[in-house]
Order: sequence, then structure tokens, then C-alpha cells
Amino acid sequence: TTDDVKTESVLDLCEKVASPEYRNHPVPPTLRATALDCWALLSTTIHDLYISGNDGIHIGRGLLMLPLLRDALYDDDAGGAGGLSLNLRAAAGECVAIIHESRLKLGDQDGENVTERKFSQGSWDNSEYEDIISEIQQRIAELSNQSGHHLSKKAKKEQRAAFREFQATIVDDEEPEETVAFRGGTITLTSWKEIVQLNFVRHCLQGGFQTQLMTNPTLQTVFGADGQVLGSHDTMSQLEKRLLMSKTSGASKAAYQDMAKKRRVRNNVKNHFLIADGQDI
Repeated sequence: TTDDVKTESVLDLCEKVASPEYRNHPVPPTLRATALDCWALLSTTIHDLYISGNDGIHIGRGLLMLPLLRDALYDDDAGGAGGLSLNLRAAAGECVAIIHESRLKLGDQDGENVTERKFSQGSWDNSEYEDIISEIQQRIAELSNQSGHHLSKKAKKEQRAAFREFQATIVDDEEPEETVAFRGGTITLTSWKEIVQLNFVRHCLQGGFQTQLMTNPTLQTVFGADGQVLGSHDTMSQLEKRLLMSKTSGASKAAYQDMAKKRRVRNNVKNHFLIADGQDI
């Protein structure tokens, strides 16, 4: 379909931009990390076979990405920008988690427990990717316990927390778990695809996420929530709804102000080359 062609085209671009060089120019680590984040999000919309499968005719995109992701995980400094390099490593780790999860699901045709299954189609064992996966697993384990001096205390804490979650899936074959608490109940997500989608939607909606989850049928479908159940727990009074959900609420005003600020920043950046001596207006 047209959507599939567009998805493949954007994935192609993400893979190129995620490389150390693009069109004979070095790619900044922040841009590489963003490209991998986009790749991870788009990969949640395609079948596991097209991510991690290899049927002799078609090779999954994720399998072809493994060398690039391995190298990104070893990118310790990225030109002295330790924090930027951390973002790149975390983005690469998340992509590997999705690829590994998809590989396991391909072998989970009979519904066996992941930790007890003897892998067949979903295994890396005796495949051409076994060595590189082993190397990545070792690197993931190292990053989950890294205590080097080139990172700040906060950065080291964030890296260890993120890579321990990746390690649970990539090394120990455990399902991730993310619980979304909202007024009246919770939703528990148990796949990296769902968690990547959740993080993206949260980032876009900011403080409006809870309201949208309870009232937006599309989000409820994405995260497997029952709109009627959510609605039955909605005990907000008319005043609370007006304060929290209306266009004149504090949350809506804050979101508008934030959007206006970002718009000003974008316009300043676009017009920066017109400003003498690089001074902002």
C-alpha cells in the first residue's frame, strides 16, 4: 500500500542518518539518536518478520541494522559530548530491544513462556547473527553497570537504569513492564513496541496525556484500553472537568504557552542568518 511504501522510505532515511556519516558529512550524535528514535517508533507499525525475520528471501531490517547499533553502543564520547553520546547509546539499546523482542515473538508460535521456551525460529542460536548478538549482549551488560569518570553522576545513573531494562530483555529474555496509572485504574504494557509508542505519545501530549487516554478512542485502541471501563471510573465533577479538560484550563494554557515559546525559538533559528553579527533580536 501507499502507507507501507512511505514507511519503508522513512525507515531508509532513518537508517542512513543514523550512520556516522551521511552524504560525506559527519552526523552529530543528537541527530543520529533522533534517527534511531524515529526508526524505533516506525518499527512498531510493521510485522515482526520484517524486523527480525530471515526466510531465505527477505531479511528483516533490524538484522541489517545490528552492526550499526553495535557500533553506536560503543560510541563512548562522540567528540567529547558525553551526554549526547549517552542519548545515542540509549536509542541504540532501545532499537536492539525491539529487534530482540521481535525475534523471540517469531519463535513463540505456540504461546510458551518466553523464559522456558527452547527457541527455534525465534532464536539467534546457530544463525549468522549469533556472534554479533553475543557481542551486543556483553556491551549491554557493561553499560548497565558502567561507572567510568567521563560521565556525570546523574548521567551514569540514567544510563544504568535504562540499560538494566534493556538487559532484562536482550540478555535475560524477560518481558518489559510499564504501568500507566490514571484516575480510576491502571494499564500495564508488556512489550517494547507498546512502551515506545507510549513514550512518544506522552512526549507529544505532555500534561494532556491522562485526559486523552480517558477520552480518545484512538489512544484507547493503541494501548488496549476499554473506553467504557475508563469512563465508568471517571468521577470528576463538572467543575473538575472544566478546570482540567477545557480549552481555558490551566493545562491547556500552559500547553499553548509552551507551543508559542517553541514557535518563537524555531522562527529565531530560521531567521538567525539574517541577524547581524549573530545577535538575536
